[in-house]
Amino acid sequence: MNQYIKLSLWILLPFSLLASADTGTQLIQLEVQQAYHVKNSVMLAQMQASASGANAADLAQQVNAKMHWALQQLNAEQGLQGQTQNYNSQRDYVNGKPSGWTVKQILQIRGAQSSQLDHVLGKLQSRLELISLRAEPSESARQAAEAQAAKQAITRFRERASNYCRDFGYSQNILDVVRISTPRVSPSPVPMMMAVRAPVASAPGESALAVEVSGSVKCLGSH
Repeated sequence: MNQYIKLSLWILLPFSLLASADTGTQLIQLEVQQAYHVKNSVMLAQMQASASGANAADLAQQVNAKMHWALQQLNAEQGLQGQTQNYNSQRDYVNGKPSGWTVKQILQIRGAQSSQLDHVLGKLQSRLELISLRAEPSESARQAAEAQAAKQAITRFRERASNYCRDFGYSQNILDVVRISTPRVSPSPVPMMMAVRAPVASAPGESALAVEVSGSVKCLGSH
C-alpha cells in the first residue's frame, strides 16, 4: 500500500430494520464510511496587488503594473500557473465622508510544492501581499486513493449486511438500494499576515477525505 495513504473504517450506527411486505424478508439499512489520507503535493497561493489614494485612475494603473510584473515573473518559471481574479475598486470613507479609493486584484498561483515555489512567492512579495496559502493532493493521487477506499468500503458494507442478516436469522441477502458518495471538504486557506513580506517555507502535509457507502439490503430465507 502506498505509504502516503492511511486507511481507517468505521460503521455508523444505528442501522435500521424495516419490515417488508414480502413474507420471510427483512430490510436492513446501514452506512459505512471509509476515511483515508492523501499526501498533498500541490500548493495554491493567493496574492493581492493593491493601491490606495485619491485618484482611482492612477490607482488602477498602479495595480495593473504590479500585476503585469507579477505575471512576467511567473511566465519565466517552469511549472507554475497564474490566474488573475476579483478586480475591485471601492470608495473609502472616514467618518462617513469620502477619503479616497482602494483598488485591488487577486493573483492565484498554482504549482507543485517546491523550493522554487517558495522562492517565487518570496520574490513576488516585494510588490504584492501574500493573502493565503493552502495545499491539496494532485487529482491523480486523490482519484487513486478514492478508488481504493471505495473498494474497501463496498466490501465491508457487503460483509456487514451479510452478518446482520445472519444475526437476525436469515440465510441470504441481496442488495436493494446502494449509494456511494465522496464528500469533499475543501481545506480552508491559511491566512497570512499581509504586512509581513518574508520568504515562504511551505509544508503541504496531508488531506483527510472519505468515501461513504449507504443503502438497504434485503434479508431472505428466514430459519
